[in-house]
Amino acid sequence: MNKFYIARNYRSKFDAAGKAKMDCETILENNGWKNIGFKQTWISNAILGTLISALGITWALLCLNKRSTLCLQYPLNKFYKYILWGARIKKCKIITIVHDVYALKGRKLTTEQEINMLTKSEALILHNPSMRKWFEENNCSSKLVDLDIFDYLHTPTCEQKRTPVNYEDYRIVFAGGMGGQKSFIYKFDDFKGGNFRLDLYGVGFDYKCIIDKENTILDYKGRFLSNEVIDYIDGDFGLVWYGDELNTCEGPTGQYLKFNNPHKLSLYILCDMPIIIWNKAAMADFVIQNKIGFAVESLHQIKEKLEMLSKSDFDEFKNNIEKTKHKLELGYYLTKAINKALNTID
Repeated sequence: MNKFYIARNYRSKFDAAGKAKMDCETILENNGWKNIGFKQTWISNAILGTLISALGITWALLCLNKRSTLCLQYPLNKFYKYILWGARIKKCKIITIVHDVYALKGRKLTTEQEINMLTKSEALILHNPSMRKWFEENNCSSKLVDLDIFDYLHTPTCEQKRTPVNYEDYRIVFAGGMGGQKSFIYKFDDFKGGNFRLDLYGVGFDYKCIIDKENTILDYKGRFLSNEVIDYIDGDFGLVWYGDELNTCEGPTGQYLKFNNPHKLSLYILCDMPIIIWNKAAMADFVIQNKIGFAVESLHQIKEKLEMLSKSDFDEFKNNIEKTKHKLELGYYLTKAINKALNTID
């Protein structure tokens, strides 16, 4: 079987979404899929990057063999429909790895528009059962396959240093965009006198938003390239939470957690950290079933959860994290999903 994908330009190595797509390209290559576009590039200039992607995709469509199988990643800016058109002319089968669903974010496309476009793929690889159920409820006729969690490939750039855990003062890590001035992050100082502190890695931190700078439990560590941040993160738990509130994940990004696989979850696992996640998030089931952390309805529950956590409970989390980490580093989950998708369209 001729199996192809198209590498593209990515605007930033700081971007976690770009990291996920770059890893997917590598995993496809490792599984015998051939890139028929230009080599993967990282050009931040929007005009130049778009031009390179357009030329690479056009070249790929010219090189695409008839009746082959093409794996795409969605969204793909302006080019997804263009590639579908070119692939259809050559009677190719299409598998699409879905990274984001605009309709679920309330952006750009209606549910009907997005489903109609994605249904043109013979198979879709979706984040998890919650996202798959949404596609089923909206009459998507493609074969649907669960990814379960995003893999995370990594080559260490320096020696990783992990500080031994202090069971009286856990270090909770939040990595990624910090949100606006009203972000839940700055409200964490309500927990003064607790049994944890919050270490921050990423972009958008505003020191001026700290309420009590002398007694804050917040510690901003800086921003790092998405493929290097693992070498710098040092903590005991990774937090998956969005929005401006401590009691729930609200707003479009918070509600999106009910359907998506946050890439930061995979990042935390690669950093050997158990997970703390909103209990209504789609990935809460994965965390609980694999015993790699715990879920909370409100961030106010963290203190009590940590007080009740025994050393043996924490050690069990760490052991299970190590098992899951090994799979992510190998590209296990995408490999499994791609093979299943291939079997469904044969």
